[in-house]
Amino acid sequence: MDADIFGTVDVPLSRDNRQAKNQRRISRSIDLALEASDRHDGEEILLGSVHGYDPETVRNTIRYLEREGSFDGYAVGSLVPIRTDYEKVTKIILSARRATEKHLHVYGLGGVTYQPLLLYMGVDSFDSSAFIRSAGNRNYLIPGFGGEPMKNVENLSLLPCACPVCSTRDFEEVRGDRDLLVQHNLWALALELRRFRYMVAAGEDLESYLDLRFQGNEVTKRAFRMAKQQVRRLT
Repeated sequence: MDADIFGTVDVPLSRDNRQAKNQRRISRSIDLALEASDRHDGEEILLGSVHGYDPETVRNTIRYLEREGSFDGYAVGSLVPIRTDYEKVTKIILSARRATEKHLHVYGLGGVTYQPLLLYMGVDSFDSSAFIRSAGNRNYLIPGFGGEPMKNVENLSLLPCACPVCSTRDFEEVRGDRDLLVQHNLWALALELRRFRYMVAAGEDLESYLDLRFQGNEVTKRAFRMAKQQVRRLT
């Protein structure tokens, strides 16, 4: 398939599992990662998949894989089931970031709420189907603001976005076509990413930018506040 990045086969955790079962899954993922490390003989980037519902498990797993294997970076998984627990998720991600200086990937998170938070916490890459799932629910992602159910919008002809989808179509056409909405939502996420990169390149105060970025939603504002406290090692 000519892939240039490999993620090791893993066994994700579940909130419904007993702790012992999840621990066996963590151990199995570690074994598979080390097996992949032993077999890997190419130039492709190899990311070891890491799981854990507490910061200590994730940190210790990365340190163990660092000693026993050879990886170009690590990918943290099993966060989607707990994605609404922002405090726990941010603590887990920061524990991974502090455990290694290598490339850090996060599986499954990357919507308009999490993308700026992940970048702020030093995550290098992420993947998500949020733009597709949002479109399935007729949720329109607005760059810089978040998502808005299109059923809540009335008396609008032009959309508040200049992407190739929205600049050439009216509101009703986009609302009526999920494929178009998927494309727009992906453009919205790309714009968020480019805007963040610009702020970094311009030497702007990222915390001030994100304070402004999240001020319109109490949930996301609280999530950023928790992340900021943890980044500053206040918690």
